[in-house]
Amino acid sequence: MSPKFPFLLSAAFAALTLCAAPGDEHLKQFAAGVPGDRAVKAASKLNIRVPVFVREWHIWTGVPYGENPTVPRWMHWDGEKKFGKYDPATTIEQLRPGSSWRRYLNCTGYPLLGPYDPGRPGIIRWQLETARNAGIECLYLHLWPSLWDDGADLTPQPVLERALDAAAELNYPIALHDEIAFRGSNISGAQKLENTIRRTAQLVTRYGKHPGWYKIDGMPVYYFQNWNSWIKPPELARYFAEVEKQTGPVYWVYEGADIEEAFRIPQIKAVLSHNNSWFLHTPPHGAGPHPWKELEKSMERAAKLARKYDKKFGMMIYTRFNNNSDRGRPGNGRIPAEDGMFFVDSIKRTMKFKPDFFIFTQWSDFEESAFIEPAWDFDGFNGDPYRYCRIIAAAQGKKFVPAPLPPRDEVDPYIRRKLYGGSEPGDLGPVCARPVLRDGALTLKWAEESPEPAEVRLVQNELARWTPEERQYTTGQKLRLANWSAVNREGEIEKAQELRFYAPGLTERTATVRWVGIRHTLPPGTSLVVNYRSVEENFRIDSRWERRELNLRSGVTIPMADGSTFSWVPAWGDRFSGEEGDLLIRLGGKREKSRIHEIVVWSPEMAGSAAAPGERIPLPREIDPSRPFAVVPYDRSGAPGIPHLLISIIAGERK
Repeated sequence: MSPKFPFLLSAAFAALTLCAAPGDEHLKQFAAGVPGDRAVKAASKLNIRVPVFVREWHIWTGVPYGENPTVPRWMHWDGEKKFGKYDPATTIEQLRPGSSWRRYLNCTGYPLLGPYDPGRPGIIRWQLETARNAGIECLYLHLWPSLWDDGADLTPQPVLERALDAAAELNYPIALHDEIAFRGSNISGAQKLENTIRRTAQLVTRYGKHPGWYKIDGMPVYYFQNWNSWIKPPELARYFAEVEKQTGPVYWVYEGADIEEAFRIPQIKAVLSHNNSWFLHTPPHGAGPHPWKELEKSMERAAKLARKYDKKFGMMIYTRFNNNSDRGRPGNGRIPAEDGMFFVDSIKRTMKFKPDFFIFTQWSDFEESAFIEPAWDFDGFNGDPYRYCRIIAAAQGKKFVPAPLPPRDEVDPYIRRKLYGGSEPGDLGPVCARPVLRDGALTLKWAEESPEPAEVRLVQNELARWTPEERQYTTGQKLRLANWSAVNREGEIEKAQELRFYAPGLTERTATVRWVGIRHTLPPGTSLVVNYRSVEENFRIDSRWERRELNLRSGVTIPMADGSTFSWVPAWGDRFSGEEGDLLIRLGGKREKSRIHEIVVWSPEMAGSAAAPGERIPLPREIDPSRPFAVVPYDRSGAPGIPHLLISIIAGERK
């Protein structure tokens, strides 16, 4: 395999990454890795001398924080799921007990940057530089056809273009990985041959000559996966030929079963076939000892067939695997890391087939937990978040150097202090567990590594609050109902009814997110849909338009003694204007008669009653514990921690 852009890493570049970079202390701390790392030591003896690629650079995740996020909601980042259900005590807007930075995430590992927006320029650049420093020849970006339509477009286009531009700027081009195999006819028309030809031809025509697209012998590299044989060899041959009629030659990398009719297609330049993920599908289903002898027979057969038809032959290797996203479910679907040695041993065993290149997997797939991208606390974690990058570099006789971190404001507010130190507006401030109200005082338990609190504010009268009993207008109301005839004094709505609020008292936006509390009683099968005014009035998820919505499942759920529930969630990126539609509440699901008891909104500039921080804070006289109030710690920079909504009359407690 003769790539147009060879891997380069100079000593000057390595020195630059450790000088005046974001998170400088973090970079110094992890510059050298863990002394005596046995997986790195074993990898250093492999002496790989062929190109190393990594696939499944995922750009499908979404986060609600930051300025103009790509997909402004939690997408593919979720709280923990146990026994098929999400636990309201372990949602993504909450922190693990004792932690000041780690959210609950439904994956066996935690991204170095926390859950992130893959479309941010600094994060894209960090990923590319990290991969380059690991000795990876190029990353295969994972694209999907759009959903709910004919599947003739790929998504998300803006992120693809940012990635190509960044790759060109760094002189470190990327290739594309097509997994149309997972877009069956029950989802869209993406697997219709004509749509597939049109989609690929348009993509290569538009971007194939871009300097950020990786090329071999002048041809753009396109990696096509076909394990489930959704496209049969005759149609496959037509697909490649028809695309090239419109685009010119393409360097097709084909992954699939070693079928002679497919391997001999003339347009295919390189093939990959049987690999160590097969262990998931045969006894002992990922656990050791692994049936290597059986797998090596099929590897050898595929290698011989590739060379028979003069194809470059590659070996694909998984580092480890765990797609069991349900944390309460035991069983199959896992290949343990074996302290990093499963990966190293897999490379060693496949080198006997003299592959022309390697493809390691999976760069940033945190859902299947085989990620190579730097992370915390994963299977095989030994205190070094860069461990798998270091293993890949060592296998090629190189030394890995961590890349400069992305700009602070592109990273999860919850983890910024851990990565960069200090505290700035917009960061998460001091962290305490949910306060306990007892005997006229609040008891607080502070998290480890939490920023030092300067004060604790108890906010009640300043909260923006609405109840259905408030029928008479008075000056100064911060949250008001526009269509006040739509709800009775019990706050009941049903069917297509909606409540349209405006918030003239909340038009000033701060660097820190506001939180909204909605107390409701819903019959089974009915849900609340809560939209709010924001920067992203409309955004696309695949081929579907959506609006900003409060994800009530992602925040804090407070059960009340009367059977109602308080949902307490952040309104990321709100842009309340004081006009009708700042907040819109309607019903989803069965839309049966439901009650909205009250709504409260906390904003970080609310002063309330300030108290000195400590483990016990007497409740001020002006705070009525029978009504909701917020308890919020602040650090010396003015950054608040997570606000806690308290009310004494909750399930299991008495006033």
